[in-house]
Formats: sequence, C-alpha cells, structure tokens
Amino acid sequence: MWRTIAFGLVCLGVTGCSGSSGGDAPAPSKDPLDVYEAVFRYRLQNHPRDVRAYLSVDGRDLPADLLRRLRRNWPNLAPASEEPKEKGLRLYVEELKWIDESTAELRAGSWFPTKYAGEGDFADYRVVKKNGQWVVASVTNETMS
Repeated sequence: MWRTIAFGLVCLGVTGCSGSSGGDAPAPSKDPLDVYEAVFRYRLQNHPRDVRAYLSVDGRDLPADLLRRLRRNWPNLAPASEEPKEKGLRLYVEELKWIDESTAELRAGSWFPTKYAGEGDFADYRVVKKNGQWVVASVTNETMS
C-alpha cells in the first residue's frame, strides 16, 4: 500500500497540482504575429495605400504570413531585405515582452533617407487584446531624430 501511495505522490509531483479538473479551457495563446500586426497597422494607418515600405521584426524580415495580412491594405509592402540600399521607408518592431495573456509591450520605429541624412522615430507600444483583437493601447517614450 505504501508503494501505491508513494507512486501516486511521485506522479502528482511530476504532472503538477493545478487544483482544477482537466476540463478547464486552455489559456489564450500568445501569438506574436497578431501583436506585430496591430502595431504595423497602427503605424501604417497614416500612410497612403500605395506606400512603398520595407518591414522587419527584430532586425530580420517579417514572417511571410504577416506580410500577406498587411498587403491586403498596403499592397506595396516588402520585407526589409528587399530594400534598395537606403532608398526607402523602413518600419520595424522589436523587443516584444509579454506582460500577461492579453498585454504585450514592444518598440517600433521607422527610418527614411533624406537628401542630407536619415530621419527616424521610435516609441514603446503597449498592445492589449480587446474583444478578441489586439489593439495599440498606448504609445510612450516617443523619440524623433
């Protein structure tokens, strides 16, 4: 009998004690693409539909699925690797941090070449999930150069 009890305690320790039945709904998934999309859409909303911009996530080309989603509204978007050398508008997101299941923070910015030097900006974005959609809740620490 003690072996059965010991075995049960070991199994309980390995699988964990949640204090709830197995019928609970799973926690909402944290999909970074949805968060990135919300911020890119927020930044692109003031640009015309035909804007030519080159996008990146954490210094790399954004995922193809995200690019497809954004091209529905801005068909001339491209991954950062396709930018002609310092010839176009760059938009980026980076440093995603999850606060909880329905809140994330990240940095986003842009850079555009001008005749004498480049101009850019960046800020910190808080993104929250409301009614099943990720939306930008606040923008802080805005910096322009």
